[in-house]
Amino acid sequence: MILATQEYPPYIINTDQGAQGLAVDIVRTAFSRIGQPVKFEFYPFARGLNMVLNGEADGFFSIKKTPERESSLLFPKKALINQDYVFFVRKDSKWRFNGSLDSLADARIGVVHATSYGNRFDSAVQAGRFKKLDPASNNTMTFRKLLAGRVDAVICSRLVGLYYLRMLNGLNDVEVSGPPIETTVSYMVFSRHKDYASLSRHFDQAMESMERDGTLEKMFATHQLPQARIPPKRR
Repeated sequence: MILATQEYPPYIINTDQGAQGLAVDIVRTAFSRIGQPVKFEFYPFARGLNMVLNGEADGFFSIKKTPERESSLLFPKKALINQDYVFFVRKDSKWRFNGSLDSLADARIGVVHATSYGNRFDSAVQAGRFKKLDPASNNTMTFRKLLAGRVDAVICSRLVGLYYLRMLNGLNDVEVSGPPIETTVSYMVFSRHKDYASLSRHFDQAMESMERDGTLEKMFATHQLPQARIPPKRR
């Protein structure tokens, strides 16, 4: 079984030793309990998602739930991780997020192509409230644009953004502005080109067993990601 994913540190990291990170460990352990071998393949987000939509890959992680995606992808009930989405701005910039989307309505905002940032931001984009979105193929490019002054703000998962800024030596020049715009949950999803309904149920059962026996809690502690909380039970 081929699972497409994207470089999304610290949750998903492509290393010489293979896929690593908190989300990778959760997914790998769940499938191990099912007895289903999996192979991780890394792609830019939009390409990996299209592979699952076209049946070229069996699943993808991690991804947020939207009505459009629910109609074309099979979502298990159990989520993988929680994420706080925040705005990053340069410390010398006039732009600041004060909790109201209007405070950044005229700013150039860096985003990753085809990515959902939660219902609040996505709805504002669909309503045309942000006039200057600047899409890129990955998070490295968005933060390079921010550091170079080519965008005014970047929206990103807090821990992911801090990881890339550390990698780009930008922590002294950029800061999180204001409160989280939204806290979202991310999922494993399956292609609808095959009947994965039973596999999805077994995945949920494996996740529930990992929660009951403390495996999930140990994983979160091992990776030392206190803000990546275990998602609450849903449905």
